[in-house]
Amino acid sequence: QAKESITGDVAEMEKMINDILETARMHHLHGKLKLERVILTELLKDLLSEFENQPPGIQADDIPSGIAIKVDPEQIKTVFNNILTNAIKFSNPDSEPVRIRVKNRPPHIVVQIADTGIGIPQDELPFIFEPFYRVDKSRTKDTGGYGLGLSLCKTIMEAHGGRIEIDSAPNVGTTVTLAFPE
Repeated sequence: QAKESITGDVAEMEKMINDILETARMHHLHGKLKLERVILTELLKDLLSEFENQPPGIQADDIPSGIAIKVDPEQIKTVFNNILTNAIKFSNPDSEPVRIRVKNRPPHIVVQIADTGIGIPQDELPFIFEPFYRVDKSRTKDTGGYGLGLSLCKTIMEAHGGRIEIDSAPNVGTTVTLAFPE
């Protein structure tokens, strides 16, 4: 059992180091994005397969086909992966499914990811994009992480000329809004 714990801790440390390096790379002038025109439904479909059978599940609500965004696909997959992982992690297995909505709101394509999980207290919201900031200070094995995911998401979205916003309330849930330039 100790060996499993050490293996898990090493994997967690590797992820933390990768997140730190990726954040630094995105801040560096030479960390240029590899922009491509990507069909949003295809990108999401690929990602959602990774979350199959993870309660409470993910439901994509009538995502319009053919909407394209010009992004670095690997970087944007990191954003979606972080947001969806948090939505699943902080929801109860018997909660409503995490919902994804896509809207064309010129001059942006807006993606909203909403859960009915534990939520974030209002006084914590101003700090959630700070590196190493964790709402859950206990850092239990259930929640894990080092508080780098949302910081990295914000850095990536800003590098794309987009933005990320979070609305949340305890015991109601969290809605993450990602706005991509059209």
